Amino acid sequence: MTGVNASPIVSALRTLEVGPVREEEPLRKHTSFKIGGPARVFVEPESQAGVIAMLEWVRDHQVPYFIIGQGTNVLISDQGLDAVVISTSRGLKTVEVQGDRLRAGSGVLLTKLAHTAAKAALSGLEFAISIPGTLGGALVMNAGAHGSSMVAVVEGVTVWDPIHGVHAIEASEAEFAYRQSRFQKTPWIALDSVLKLTPGDADHIRQTMAHHMDYRKKSQPVGEANAGSIFKNPLPQYAGQLIEQIGAKGWSVNDAVVSERHANFIINRGSARAVDVLALMRRIRAAVYQKTGVVLRPEVRWIGPGEGGTDTLWENLWYMEGIGLKEPCE
Repeated sequence: MTGVNASPIVSALRTLEVGPVREEEPLRKHTSFKIGGPARVFVEPESQAGVIAMLEWVRDHQVPYFIIGQGTNVLISDQGLDAVVISTSRGLKTVEVQGDRLRAGSGVLLTKLAHTAAKAALSGLEFAISIPGTLGGALVMNAGAHGSSMVAVVEGVTVWDPIHGVHAIEASEAEFAYRQSRFQKTPWIALDSVLKLTPGDADHIRQTMAHHMDYRKKSQPVGEANAGSIFKNPLPQYAGQLIEQIGAKGWSVNDAVVSERHANFIINRGSARAVDVLALMRRIRAAVYQKTGVVLRPEVRWIGPGEGGTDTLWENLWYMEGIGLKEPCE
């Protein structure tokens, strides 16, 4: 869309009548980091049919697009996105209990899913109560906490892709691994998912959820602008412990600051930019490597143009810098 007048695109999308359509929408308003430049076009479909209609339109007109939920695990470029950004926050929010299963739209918050399961006396989603963000984002990252992750509960997913349109896949086809899935490598867009749970005691389920939430409040910067864990755990070690060992708590680049509560979190004190977060991540990464020889890999996803590049370059270039093939920091 570079150099293209977005107004005709906006007019065409409004004729679809799927939901609000806006130009130059600040994406910082739609990310938990409160960071990100503008979207050329921002659309909020109000139903699954509207989301599908949008996806078909951008495919047919060969317009670049990006899907966003709650924006909890992303660092969006200060340059913004020269694309149609489609929000799932309104259109993919249905939840239905089907015996020992939940069928839920990808825009549903994980916290809501956990509460819905508890109310139905279904166990398996207790871990999700402490994970901010939506089901869709959790599928992409195979999100996890407290010893469990999405791979333990996903039975199947309804996806859309540019070639086959809407179709169903089994969980095995998603190729879930530690903070990875096939959704990161293919143009699949998750519309909804079936989660297989286990009947349990509702009171015990709620007690477990309360314990998980209490732990999160004590150990993570809840209520402060952040994108969740910045680096993947280099198992069997933990990124937060390695970062704490180098004394990085409190390090800052402008308004991007390493949390005093958990070293694997960077918080935005108010006006941090994506480049500030990048600079701080590079400093942390280099210091950890120099002290321990461990190469940290980013868990937060870079979105958009600029220093982060594509997701693949984000990983590969950082790996080269971290082992000293290029100057690794600052």
